[in-house]
Amino acid sequence: MMRINVYNVVNGEKLPLHLPLLIGDIDSMTEDGEVDVWNSSSQGPKIKWPVVEGAFKALVKLIPGDNLINIQFENDLLQLRLIFKFTHFQYFVRPVYILCSDDDGYFQGPEDEDCSPESALERIRLGAMLIQTFTAEKMKEHRFGRQTFQLDTDSNYEPICHIFRSRLTLKKAQSMTGSELWAYFARELVTSSSFSEKENCKWYCFMSFTRYNPPSDKEPPKAHGDILQYTKGHTALGGGGLALFGTGNLHTWAERIEEINFRFTDCRKIDRAKFMDDSAYREYHWANYATGLGASLHELGHTFDLAHTPTGIMARGFDDLHKVFTVQKSKMSADHRSYCSRESLPRSLSSDDSEGAMVINSSSRRYQDVCYGSPYRKAAHRRSSSGTSNIYIAPSPLVIKLEAGFRPLKKHSTMSIRVQNYDGTETHQTIVKDGLSESISQVTLGQNGKLVSKSTKRERHPSNSSTCSSVSSSQSPVRVIPSMLPNSPTHATEFKLPSIQYTDDGAHWYRSSAVLLKFHRWFNKYSCSDSKKQVYICGSKIKSSHGIRLVELRTDPDGLVFHHWEFLLETPPMEFTLKLSRVKDLPPDAKAVTVLAADSQGNILKKKVFLSDFDRS
Repeated sequence: MMRINVYNVVNGEKLPLHLPLLIGDIDSMTEDGEVDVWNSSSQGPKIKWPVVEGAFKALVKLIPGDNLINIQFENDLLQLRLIFKFTHFQYFVRPVYILCSDDDGYFQGPEDEDCSPESALERIRLGAMLIQTFTAEKMKEHRFGRQTFQLDTDSNYEPICHIFRSRLTLKKAQSMTGSELWAYFARELVTSSSFSEKENCKWYCFMSFTRYNPPSDKEPPKAHGDILQYTKGHTALGGGGLALFGTGNLHTWAERIEEINFRFTDCRKIDRAKFMDDSAYREYHWANYATGLGASLHELGHTFDLAHTPTGIMARGFDDLHKVFTVQKSKMSADHRSYCSRESLPRSLSSDDSEGAMVINSSSRRYQDVCYGSPYRKAAHRRSSSGTSNIYIAPSPLVIKLEAGFRPLKKHSTMSIRVQNYDGTETHQTIVKDGLSESISQVTLGQNGKLVSKSTKRERHPSNSSTCSSVSSSQSPVRVIPSMLPNSPTHATEFKLPSIQYTDDGAHWYRSSAVLLKFHRWFNKYSCSDSKKQVYICGSKIKSSHGIRLVELRTDPDGLVFHHWEFLLETPPMEFTLKLSRVKDLPPDAKAVTVLAADSQGNILKKKVFLSDFDRS
């Protein structure tokens, strides 16, 4: 008999998000199939999610309070109780669809797509829930729990996307640059009488009037810069309180939950003679969805005070967003094309239109569409005293294209956390996970690099599994081949410690970004009285009466993060000295840096500081 396992949530867990991701597998199975997932508490529909070589990922919509989640594979049923606990934060993210004063609000897309304003609202609303889920999962990757932002909701705590009709005419809007549009809407939204609580929201906005119109007598442009030359009403800008985007690829986004897997694996190519291709040169519908939704999160990140980082969402890692929500096959061939088949099409799409479009040359597919880093496995056999049993071994990765700074890992899932303590010591924590347990090793080093203390403990993971099946004798495997980012320690030591490993390649929060979000006002419930005292800098000293949690150094004027210190202990320092001797990877010829400091109450300081003002002792 089969056994259903879910690894990333536990029975009775409280979640602060609307659409949790469930990651699991079917014991003793390496074939493909489907699981049905539904929420009995909301009487929601059964939604089918693919099982790929025994592994699955599924999303399920929650209602406030208790939710009875059902996962069924053939005759095997797993039930989980999940509790949606609305955060009631003072600050939230507000999705908005912007229309011109004289336009109908339809976005550009193929004739067989619903491009109405109503469809746009649903696509944006669902996209907002997906990036809320992504943020929670990737904060958990840093062992910060499922911290995430709150979405604007109605009285029933349902996420909403607003329609806003601008005073701009269509002609005027399409004649403006992206920067001009951002500045205009930043003013118009905050002065509008259509919204309340404007000082408490980040605006997550999409412009309905984006239009791509290349010349018909020339080959369609391929270079991104050339594509933008023929696109009006488009931008991707974020900062302050506004993240603003065009809708050139909104037609590739899912409108309903049951479409999500299809949209993230949709192998049809964009018709570049008619529609904008913003996919990091991958050309497929799925890639436009991943890049479009990921870029929107990138720009929203800027409104959360995040800077560009060497890796992750705040670099170009957002192109990998689809990997978080899908499971890909370990092998691709012309006869075995993952989910690119008429069976996977949502009911709203025509299988006749899709069938021919989805037949793809296997060599092209292999180069452009392999999800390197996604979960997959293969079966092997071993002999034991009880006979022959199946075990699962992650196959060697098929490297299609290497990203700079990444290298594949062969075994286990390993994460390292480094904390610079306020007393000058440095704590390193290394977590090594296998299928059922994790080993946690902690080392504290003095200022001279000598060992102060050392401890090791091992914990077993709680397991969610159906009781109607037998227990397999083999351990549940780790199906991901994650990538590891090098991360040099602040002080030179004899220890070589691994960095945090990310299970979905570029789709992660860079470490300093995650620390900043952990204490950000949009991610916490702080009282106003606690937040009145600000972080300030005097000479080379940064001070906060609430305690300093993060000091981040960014290049000037580019604003790329190159070094940070984090203070996660219960009692953080109230003062931090900027010492030049502490800084690693200082850009050559740098004369100044931008310093960001955040305290325990979400107060943030950003200031340009000349290196001559740093302490040189």
